[in-house]
Amino acid sequence: MNTINTHYRLSHKIEDEAFSLSQAPYCNLYLSLSQKAIRLAVVDTVRNKFVVLEDYELITIFTPLQVAEQLRLIAAENLLFQEQHWNTVRVSFSNLHFTLVPETLYDPTHKEDYLRLHSELNPLQDVVLSYRHGGLEALNIFSVDVASYEALQELFPRQPVQIVHQTSSLIRSVLHHTDRTAVRNMNIFVERNYVTILVVSQNGLEFCNVFQYQSPEDFIYYIIFVMQEQKLNPEQETLTAWGDITHDSSLFNILQKYVRHIKLGKKPADVEYSYKFHDMFEHRYFELYSLHLCE
Repeated sequence: MNTINTHYRLSHKIEDEAFSLSQAPYCNLYLSLSQKAIRLAVVDTVRNKFVVLEDYELITIFTPLQVAEQLRLIAAENLLFQEQHWNTVRVSFSNLHFTLVPETLYDPTHKEDYLRLHSELNPLQDVVLSYRHGGLEALNIFSVDVASYEALQELFPRQPVQIVHQTSSLIRSVLHHTDRTAVRNMNIFVERNYVTILVVSQNGLEFCNVFQYQSPEDFIYYIIFVMQEQKLNPEQETLTAWGDITHDSSLFNILQKYVRHIKLGKKPADVEYSYKFHDMFEHRYFELYSLHLCE
């Protein structure tokens, strides 16, 4: 008897009528996992076009084990998870457990040691993985919870699942689409209770970190703190925001009080989107779209 309760709701769904599961061998399936949401998208690689997006909001979820349980429940009712012939399955995890290590200093036998400098690791609950950023000549060392990791292996037993930390997909996308000018700029990706901050210049990535916030005051504190540390002037610099933030939200309101120039980011431009995506805010689901730029 299944005693696991359903703690999710489908908050948004888009599906191009031209898509069918028979096209899976020519499509990529992308998933983004966090404690607040499970999101998925499908890209038709022949047309280089996003054709499906589904957003499942997680409700009263507090542990990684609960996220894994909800993932299994969603998969049991979703044909996209039951399809086993995708061209690529790529998954991003959102958490605080990551570190960037220069490639010249990286020793794969010590990847757990690199991460222990920044995060507490439990060998029974965490799986340590890595992702190479060729353009940065660095590796992102990160951990994912073993419950979700094993769930993914069970859901896709016939093909390898590429797993990345969410910061990697954001870094790839921001670097790819930011004008390489002499001006340094700040970019933020907003989630419920988390904000990822990236500072980019003509030399590439200069800063990347994820902060956990509980209130708008916490949120703005971290942004101003990083601007001060990075010597960015809130009166002069333009801050670009993506993610779960809107013009009428409390986060945007407090941001306007402290940062003069704010703009909402756009979808990655090197891929097409079904016309059904056109009614959505451009800055939403950036983490999902950005998975298309990972390799």
